[in-house]
Amino acid sequence: MTPPATGAPAAPDPAGLPVATDAFTGGAPVTGRFATDHARWTLASATVGEHPMLVPAEADPWEWRDERIGWGVVLPDVPGLDPAALARAEDAPEPIHRLVQDRHGRVLRYRADSGYADWTLRDYAGGGDLLTAASPPGSGPLQLPMYLLIYGTPAEIPWQIQYALNPVRLVGRLDLTGEPLARYVDALLNDWAGSGARYEAPVIWSVDHGGGEQDITTLMRDSIAAPLHALFTEEGEQDITAPEFVDGSAVEATGAALADALARNSPALVVTTSHGMTGPLDDPEKLRAGLGLPVGQDLAPVGPGELLARWQPDGAIWFARACCSAGADSPSAYHGLFEAESPVARVLDGVAAAGAGVAPLPRALLGADRPLRAFVGQVEPTFNWTMSFPPNRQELTGAIGTALRDRLCNGRPVGLAMAPYFDPIGSLLLRYTRAVGTYGSSVREAARTALDLALYSKVTAYDRAATVILGDPTAAVPRPAR
Repeated sequence: MTPPATGAPAAPDPAGLPVATDAFTGGAPVTGRFATDHARWTLASATVGEHPMLVPAEADPWEWRDERIGWGVVLPDVPGLDPAALARAEDAPEPIHRLVQDRHGRVLRYRADSGYADWTLRDYAGGGDLLTAASPPGSGPLQLPMYLLIYGTPAEIPWQIQYALNPVRLVGRLDLTGEPLARYVDALLNDWAGSGARYEAPVIWSVDHGGGEQDITTLMRDSIAAPLHALFTEEGEQDITAPEFVDGSAVEATGAALADALARNSPALVVTTSHGMTGPLDDPEKLRAGLGLPVGQDLAPVGPGELLARWQPDGAIWFARACCSAGADSPSAYHGLFEAESPVARVLDGVAAAGAGVAPLPRALLGADRPLRAFVGQVEPTFNWTMSFPPNRQELTGAIGTALRDRLCNGRPVGLAMAPYFDPIGSLLLRYTRAVGTYGSSVREAARTALDLALYSKVTAYDRAATVILGDPTAAVPRPAR
């Protein structure tokens, strides 16, 4: 053996050591020494049975192809069709059918009013219905895959299904048809081959009307956009070298400024905070056409045509914090919460009257010539006190930075990246249930405090659940090679 360095303890030579065993033959102890040429045995492949690993590897949540994780599609149920055809998605548009076949995906069918629940997911191939939250993960019969793509309009498969699945699965939605659908599926299957989106150059665009505590744009800028930009520019950052912050507190965060930044940077990640368009309330057709569009510093909505004239998403992922940036529901989850004649109530009821649907911006970007990978946005509005706890002003938006910088920008699929954002929902609803129980058994001040806590917990849980992913939840921003 090579002599040890001066002062270092000598390593024992295995060939010279006696070896005792716990075997017994009825006589002397069973001992021996390693063969002088023990290298051949030592370096031979280590196998136990037919598998080279002594302990089975844990399922990797990044790897949706692993049958213990799984990917599946949720489609509307179609009464009267052959169950075997329903299990193979034969009635789905050709791109969706092709996607299922290519990925060997599980096909589940949304069924309303199943008899023992207000909705369920039917597994025709597995021969039964799934209990959703309690279902085991995986791609086998009566298992609920961890990655789920809902295909359908919110009228066909309600937003509430996505809300309910968000805390327990990694869920996205596609509401495209025709050529836009084919372009998106082609890009997904090819993993956006040849994408020119630049990892090193994310764009953050944040409107700030400077209204202080009474203006939510300032809060969104201060609690989401600015901290995220700080994460991108912190000392030691090696890969995100050219982030651009269109900071509405310093410059005009207009539609033109956003289009300029996108065209100049070709970012792999886009983050926007602003008001979302929810008018005119007296013209449902116009309202639907502009629903959720980001509203710039000049109070003008930013339409997809203005952006796509100069820029193609080409595999980017977009996070938008704005009212109805992902779409609208009907009725609103918050109907009856606000005073009937208040501006908030009029907007909630007016938007709901236009019907449930996906917003036009994500639809256009996901179906573009070079499509977006995924869009993360809101159904319904968000509120200042779900971002900042009123009693102590604690900011509650840190999970957004964690999801985008620490997880999405580290290559995690968008569904997995956003998972921590949904984690508090169960705790909030449990707290809501207990507060309701306290309210029913208390009097005066204790009852009032319990009611306030129940209100806050319920609204905050709904706010988190109504943040949705549009596009496939397996879409991921590739990290640059080092």
